[in-house]
Amino acid sequence: MMLLHSVISAGTYLAAKRALGELSPFEVALARFALAGAIFAGLVLHRRVRVARRDLLGLGVLGFVAVPLNQGLFLAGLAWSTPGHAALLYALTPVFVFLLARLRLGERATPLKVAGIAVAFAGTLVVLLGRGALGLEDARRVLLGDLLLLAAVISWAVFAVGGKVYAERYGTVASTGVAITIGTAIYLPFGLLVSDLGHFRALSTPGWASLGYLVLLTSVAAYLIYYWALARTEASRVAIWSNLQPVLTAALAWALYGERLTAPFLAGGAMVLAGVVMTERG
Repeated sequence: MMLLHSVISAGTYLAAKRALGELSPFEVALARFALAGAIFAGLVLHRRVRVARRDLLGLGVLGFVAVPLNQGLFLAGLAWSTPGHAALLYALTPVFVFLLARLRLGERATPLKVAGIAVAFAGTLVVLLGRGALGLEDARRVLLGDLLLLAAVISWAVFAVGGKVYAERYGTVASTGVAITIGTAIYLPFGLLVSDLGHFRALSTPGWASLGYLVLLTSVAAYLIYYWALARTEASRVAIWSNLQPVLTAALAWALYGERLTAPFLAGGAMVLAGVVMTERG
């Protein structure tokens, strides 16, 4: 399941960058989570989800972290940075998840697990450098975007680790659905205030397709898969799969657009796979 999650997530950077070519970060977030939030709200109502009052506040905080905070930082950072930089910074997710899981959940820090996280991140760096994905044009602008993306990575790690206990307690649909529904409700008034709805009427077909990808695959399917996995294993073992995303992005570019598979890609990809296996065994 986490392999499927990685495949879906591999296209997120490209779809988001395409949508940002026609919409502002706030407008992309508005469309993405207005639709995804409606889907999750429907699932919650259909399943007649009941959450203890003491847990509603915690899920509400996670919803704020996942929607206004994480996605605002991610989309704003990506608008100023590059998909390659975003992929590299999100490859740091297992590091922050591991540290938070150690503090909050008491996960064990075995030498093999730590080594696996390091090897997987190094492999991601090799892949991105080999593709020339880390080149700079406007260094100051890209640096600001990278800092926003790094903050987005940390907020996602908080969402992942903080949500594990609720995923175990209430299940995947209930925990994810309630959190995203509340987070969307928090963001909607602000998103409507700063968005020009006329931009949606002028949106091209590829722009709508990109939004559809972000809503149905990234914001619904991928979120459900992630919390499904969190309910069943350690947070750091789930997060390590994010290092596969740049490798899969390069593989998709090869399959769809005929991009050349270079030696750095093959070496870095092997390192990422080895790091994932080492973390799972650790």
